[in-house]
Amino acid sequence: MSELLELNIDHDTLRVTNRESEHREFKLSFDMDKIWKYAQTIAAFANRDGGVIFFGIKNSPKELVGVSGAEPEDLVVANFLKEYFEPEIQFIIGSKVLHDRKVLYILVSPSGDKPVICKKKKVQQFREKGKADQELLREGAVYYRYSSSNGEIKHPELRKILDERVQRVFHSLVDNITLINKVGHDRVAIVDAAGLSGDDKTATVYITTETAKNMNWIRKGRFSETENEAEKAFYVVREVEIKHGVEIEKPIPTDPAITHPLTKTALIKAVGIGSNYIDAILWKLGLSDNKAYHFKQSHGKSMFHKFTENARDEILKIYPLNMSDRKNAIKKTHVEYSAYKANTMAEEGAHER
Repeated sequence: MSELLELNIDHDTLRVTNRESEHREFKLSFDMDKIWKYAQTIAAFANRDGGVIFFGIKNSPKELVGVSGAEPEDLVVANFLKEYFEPEIQFIIGSKVLHDRKVLYILVSPSGDKPVICKKKKVQQFREKGKADQELLREGAVYYRYSSSNGEIKHPELRKILDERVQRVFHSLVDNITLINKVGHDRVAIVDAAGLSGDDKTATVYITTETAKNMNWIRKGRFSETENEAEKAFYVVREVEIKHGVEIEKPIPTDPAITHPLTKTALIKAVGIGSNYIDAILWKLGLSDNKAYHFKQSHGKSMFHKFTENARDEILKIYPLNMSDRKNAIKKTHVEYSAYKANTMAEEGAHER
């Protein structure tokens, strides 16, 4: 995918010689009011072979002009895509400087679970009398990238996607049946792999009732001190919930959008501490690794950070806005944090040697 980020630009005229194609689109600037349009292009790229939208390139003629201001937050774009499309689309928002001009881009990976479908319509309503509402996104639509434009998918391309989907399912079933035969059908358990890769410390295991009867499940820490006094048992590092057979309680998941409403940008603004220093303050107060204050989640190669209002209050309690010599106190904490990181890296390097 990285080759999609390469642009050929004339040094003297700043003309962009690359053309818009099935994998590339140019925009003059990023406008939040047009996020639905970018989302349509992102879905179209995901349903084909991936692609990239560049912001900061003028049309007719194609010329590098750059963009200014802050980059859009990944979480805002991700939440819009989750609201209107499924399955989840993997993308990266980034920027690069070309000829002293900043170019913003959204790099989209091809979906591994095509087709990506619009699950909810979006309508633009007009207040003018007699002017009909405009449907921006159509429920049930599958957007596809054709040459240098987007459109609803046509029969040949949809047929190809569906055939490939059937083939993937078939090959996956064959691979899993092969593994079941290797382990033994009466000794197999199925783990929801999604639970193993996330931040949540739970995973779901599915087994038959008969298999469960022959297994001794224990919770972490509840085991015999001597080997002779206990039967063989599975040591549960994560909390396990068996869907069919024996059940072990599982923590109730929480919604970080409700419990952790502050983005990192919002937290920085609320506490009046610059982005260069906020990580040091979070480290000093022990907030960065505490889910009661901080929640992080990956989306593709991006990482989202959300914070509770208590995190804001804790920071302001130790570093109040009216604190005398506040700036120097924050700088001192930053020096401590930098020294801590340097020592940690040195210890890790020594350990590897």
